[in-house]
Amino acid sequence: MPWARAVLVGALVACSFIPAGSALADEPPTTTTPPTTTTPPSTTTTTPPSTTTTTTTTTTTTTTTPPTTSTTPTSTPASTTTPTAAGAPTPTTPKPDPDAYAALANQVAENEALLTQLSAQAAQATQRLGGLATEITTTQQKLAVIRSALKRLQQIVRDRAAYIYRHADTPSTAVVDIQRVQDISVGAKYAESATHSDATQIGALSRVSSQLDSARKQLDSARSQQQVQKDRLESAKAGLESLTAHQKKLLDEAGAISVMGDAELTAAEITAWFDARNAPYRLSGGISIGDLVQIYMEEGKAEHVRPELAFAQSIIETGSFGDATDNNYAGIGACDSCQGEPAFPTPRDGVRGQIQMLRNYADPKSRAANLANPPSPTIYGNDPVAAAAAYDTFFGKGAAPTWNAMGNGNWATDPGYAQKVLIVYFQMVSFAAKHS
Repeated sequence: MPWARAVLVGALVACSFIPAGSALADEPPTTTTPPTTTTPPSTTTTTPPSTTTTTTTTTTTTTTTPPTTSTTPTSTPASTTTPTAAGAPTPTTPKPDPDAYAALANQVAENEALLTQLSAQAAQATQRLGGLATEITTTQQKLAVIRSALKRLQQIVRDRAAYIYRHADTPSTAVVDIQRVQDISVGAKYAESATHSDATQIGALSRVSSQLDSARKQLDSARSQQQVQKDRLESAKAGLESLTAHQKKLLDEAGAISVMGDAELTAAEITAWFDARNAPYRLSGGISIGDLVQIYMEEGKAEHVRPELAFAQSIIETGSFGDATDNNYAGIGACDSCQGEPAFPTPRDGVRGQIQMLRNYADPKSRAANLANPPSPTIYGNDPVAAAAAYDTFFGKGAAPTWNAMGNGNWATDPGYAQKVLIVYFQMVSFAAKHS
C-alpha cells in the first residue's frame, strides 16, 4: 500500500543525515512560495485506508489493513568542521544533508496528515460500533417479543388440544381464538379448523423469529469485524504517533540552530549559491543579489543575528526575491489581522527591520536601548519613544532562540515554517562545503 510505504520511508530517511560536505550537487533553480500559501512538497502519494460499511440484515464489512509502522533508530547528524584563519579545524554546528532533512520534514508532514485520517477513521469505527450495538439491542428486543408470542401461541395450542380431547363431543363450547370457524357441529371439524389456524400463526411467527435471529447473528459478526478494524486503526495510529514523535525529535535536533550568533558563511558563498540556482529576481533600485547579501551581513553583524539564516528566511518569504521591490523581505505585516505588508523605504531598511525583529524573537534581553540602530519606523512607528516602547514590549520576545522554534505562531503560523527555512540554509552550507 503506497501510504504504508510512506511511513517506512520516513523511518529510513531519519537515518540518512550525513556530513554537509557530501551533500547536494548544484541545486536547480527553484521558486519558493511564501509560507502563507506554501504546501510542503510531497514525495509520496498517499491513499487513506478505506472505511468499513455495515448494513443491517445483509451486512457487508470491508476491512482495510492499516499501515504497519516501524521504529526509527536515533541518528545524530555528523559534525562538519570549518578551518580557522590559522588553518586549525574548529568544530561547528552539525549540518544534515539538505535532501535528507527535506525528505524527513516532508515525511513528518505526511505522517501528521495520515494521523488525522486515522483519527477520523477510528472515530467513525467507534461510531459504527455504537450503531451496531443499538441495532443488536433492537433486534434482540424484537426477537424476544416474537419468541414470547410464539411461546404463548404454543401454550394455547397445548391447552386447546387438551380441551378438545376432553370435550370432543361438545363442539358448542368452541373457544373464541379460532377465526372463521362457522357451524362447527362436531369435534373433528373443530379440531381440524383449530389445527390449521394454529399452524398458520406458528409458521408465521417462526419465520419472523428465524429472520430476526439471522439478522442478529449478522450484526454480531459485523460488530466483531468492526472491532477488529477499530483495534487495527488504533494500533496503527499509536505506532505512527510514536514514529512521528521520533522524527520530530530528529528535526528539532537538526534545527536547534541559534538565531543569534556570528555568520558561518561568507557573503561570497551565499551569493555564489544563489547565482548557481539561476533564479530570476527583482529588487528595488536595480541592486544585485550580491549587494543585498552584503547588507544582510552588515545588519546581522550589527545585532549579532545570523545573517545567512535571515537570508534563507527571505528566500522563503519572497519566493527567491521574484518580485521584492517593496523591500519587505520577511513577510512582515502579512497576517489575517494585519493592515497589509508595509513597504520599506530602502533595501537596508527592509533588512534592518527583519534583523531587529529576529533579535526580538531570539533575545529575551533585547531592548531598543541596546540596538545598534533605532527601531524600524516602518514597523514600530515614527515616534522614537513609542517605537522604543513597542519594541521593548514585543509579545514574542525571547520566544524563539533557535530556528526550530519558529512557526506555530512565532513569526508565522505555518507549523512547517522552520523546516522550510532550514532546508534552504542547509542547501547553502552544502553548496559552500562542496565549492570551498
